[in-house]
Amino acid sequence: VESHGMMCSSKELGLAEDAAGLMILSAGAQVGQSFAEHLGRPAADVCYDLEITPNRPDLNSIIGIAREISALTGNPLRWPRLDLSALVGASVAGTVADRVAVRIEDLELCPRYTARLVLGVKVGPSPDWLRHTLEKVGLRSINNVVDVTNYVMLETGQPLHAFDYHLLAAGANGKPTIVIRRAREAESLVALDGQTRTLTSQMLLIADESKGIALAGVMGGQNSEINDRTQDVLIESAYFKPQNIRATAKALGLRTDASYRFERGADIGMTDWASQRCAQLILETAGGRAVPGVVDVYPQPARPKEVTLRHRKVGELLGLTIPTVEQIHLLERLGLVRVPSPGSVTETAGLLAATVFRIPTFRVDLKREVDLIEEIARLYGVERIPSTTPRGAIGADPYDHVHDELVEARRILTGLGLTEAQGQTLVSDAVARLAAPEAVPLANPLSSDMKVLRPSLLPGLLDALRHNVSRKNTDVALFELGRVFSATSKPAGEQRRLALALTGRRHPTFWSGTDREAKLDIFDLKGLLEEFLEQFGLRGVSYLRRTESTLLFLESATLCLGRLLLGELGQVLPPLAKRYDLRDPVLLAELDFDELLARRSTTRSFRPLLPFPAIRRDVAMVVPEATAHEAVLATVKQAKPPNLEAVELFDVFRGQHVPPGRKSMAYAFTYRHAERTLTDAEVNAAHEKLVARLKQDLGAVIRESGERV
Repeated sequence: VESHGMMCSSKELGLAEDAAGLMILSAGAQVGQSFAEHLGRPAADVCYDLEITPNRPDLNSIIGIAREISALTGNPLRWPRLDLSALVGASVAGTVADRVAVRIEDLELCPRYTARLVLGVKVGPSPDWLRHTLEKVGLRSINNVVDVTNYVMLETGQPLHAFDYHLLAAGANGKPTIVIRRAREAESLVALDGQTRTLTSQMLLIADESKGIALAGVMGGQNSEINDRTQDVLIESAYFKPQNIRATAKALGLRTDASYRFERGADIGMTDWASQRCAQLILETAGGRAVPGVVDVYPQPARPKEVTLRHRKVGELLGLTIPTVEQIHLLERLGLVRVPSPGSVTETAGLLAATVFRIPTFRVDLKREVDLIEEIARLYGVERIPSTTPRGAIGADPYDHVHDELVEARRILTGLGLTEAQGQTLVSDAVARLAAPEAVPLANPLSSDMKVLRPSLLPGLLDALRHNVSRKNTDVALFELGRVFSATSKPAGEQRRLALALTGRRHPTFWSGTDREAKLDIFDLKGLLEEFLEQFGLRGVSYLRRTESTLLFLESATLCLGRLLLGELGQVLPPLAKRYDLRDPVLLAELDFDELLARRSTTRSFRPLLPFPAIRRDVAMVVPEATAHEAVLATVKQAKPPNLEAVELFDVFRGQHVPPGRKSMAYAFTYRHAERTLTDAEVNAAHEKLVARLKQDLGAVIRESGERV
């Protein structure tokens, strides 16, 4: 029979990540024997990829998964065989405590630390079953001793570390001493990955009497690692405070399998068992003799948590009746222990009203009664819980007027031709400084581009303009309604703002007309704001021009309601617009929307159309350059001309026939009586008084048609 077999490397067979050549079988291999049998493995390996949620650290281990399956199926849990006493060398004198000392200087960060010794080991390659198991779960095989610590971590969820016993410095008592302490500020440690890391006083360090030897719960140090010359091994198994390990790993940018488990919460009750299991497997794979005993520093043993379950509460929350006996049985399958406590358990109509359960140390997520009820529902079967119609009164949520006002504002703005944009709440320092000297920083930013909370909506709208213009959408009108954050108030303040951004042409392309390429300017933006505020119910807003430039604006104005500052508008500085690749003028405005909401009036007034004709009088007057339209309106308001219906500025002119430093402003004044037709004499009398007042208050010079001034 022709054989179609081929010679393969261990990498080609999926047994190793790397291989230099063909896989050489051991001398004990028999012709015709199953290859899986030769490797001491089942015929087919199955690797399960499980996604463990952060609240269930007990499932980060084979035993944890097996315990969960046992609870779900009701089958008994079988633990790995553990009998260290049979493996202790008879010729080893004394105990571990005679050969090593342990001192914990910070019990808050390390409440328990155990040390075990195995003497006379032979460090070398791991047996195939151990190496293949680790490689299947993505761990690289190093040597038999280190591989055992990783295997036990996968098996129990308890990270361990092995030190070369003879590389540990002795203390005053002559014994190598393990010291668990905070690192000194700027103390350094060369970790197993060869990188030198500078530590802070907030980080927990494993040390001997002269040096640091490991970064607690994260990674060991090179100066005490297991090597080919190692003969005696000290096994570390400890419990470290999760918050400290998480902070250390994040600060150093060093994530390991050990830190992953410690920062989610290891099982403090598994510490010694895992140490024994590790010693047993080292003896089986590397030989040697176990020193009797263990150094277990655990001065304040954790008190088991106890949670009271009211059995009627289960029915109230789940909507079905589960017998009390079954509730207790389900929780006991999870490893919870029923605590006899007659003082807190009462009988109602012969039924048990409540039961106290002691929570095992591996279930750090079970803290409250509702946690126990959730476990009952999970084991009972969520699919068995029937759907029921809700009972009781269903009340409506309180009326949210702010939501309706936001919808109204968006409706008005889109009706005016603007498109809503949504910017990022998190921005970089450089972007934030465009609008404010300081911003609210994040404690742990994900990147430098998301370092602070935005102090303004305007930089985000500039980005949106650039995004559109770069895609040939050059005529853009945007608005954004969102929250900004102020660093000037303590604690940091938060407010709603409305921002507008315009750039491009005033009108779309059309076939007739001479002003096809006219660009938007600040008065277009001002007109949009006036129309929005009028429709939104905010009247009496004035505009005060600024003469100096700001961080953003070449020219700008503030919006005021009386003495209250509502916001600002202006044209962006040309260098800033160029930085954003915007060639046309860029107009921005930002308003305090919370103030708009507080001061808007929802009352709508209507004045009927008058049947009588209006009379219009135009006035062109030359005034100083600094005279604002608001000043003219204020003078007209103070003059109170009778029957004046409207005032409209229809032209501003500078240049020929107008002296330097002055400008010509042309106004249309409309007069109308509500009950009769006005005569020219009546209008002329009122109008002449108004013109005289303009001359007096503003220093205006009235221009006649074609007149030089």
